[in-house]
Amino acid sequence: MYDHKAVIGAELKAGETLLWSAQPRQGFLLHTSDAFMIPFSLVWGCSSIFWEYQVLTSDAPLIMALIGVPFVIIGLYLIAGRFYYDAKLRGKTFYGITDRRIIILSGMREKQAHYIAIGEIENLQKFENRDGSGSLVLGFEAITTAYQSQMPIPGQMEATPRMNNLTDVRKPFAIIEKLRAEITSPG
Repeated sequence: MYDHKAVIGAELKAGETLLWSAQPRQGFLLHTSDAFMIPFSLVWGCSSIFWEYQVLTSDAPLIMALIGVPFVIIGLYLIAGRFYYDAKLRGKTFYGITDRRIIILSGMREKQAHYIAIGEIENLQKFENRDGSGSLVLGFEAITTAYQSQMPIPGQMEATPRMNNLTDVRKPFAIIEKLRAEITSPG
């Protein structure tokens, strides 16, 4: 595990003050979208494995076996690989709020960075669970996109910046709201 303050601190500009930093919740997580994805992945994976088994144990041409391989690989990723990838990606994701902007760092092999000036946040959405954990969406996002964005796809960059799987969503939300209010109210 990394020191999130040090990682975000390395991104600060001269005179910028870090107000809050964190990493998403770590380890194995189930998301709302898994209510659909787990049954779907089992159907996809089992069907593709059954197809591949049938092709390999029959007199089918080799091309039929080759056609099934990508479907088996996708099925295995959907069944188990996505959980491993999600946990690894969250381990390399860092969130920070400064007096000027929001910093989101992520990426498996190379660092992907979002820098969002506080004044550029047109819409702030908070998704809070009963235990106070949740996510913040820093912009406008359709409800279907919010639902789908919980499934990590390697190399995918989210269209709308998000701070996902926060253990305490209220604190960063309050800080961002306060900063936005200070910008809109003169004086």
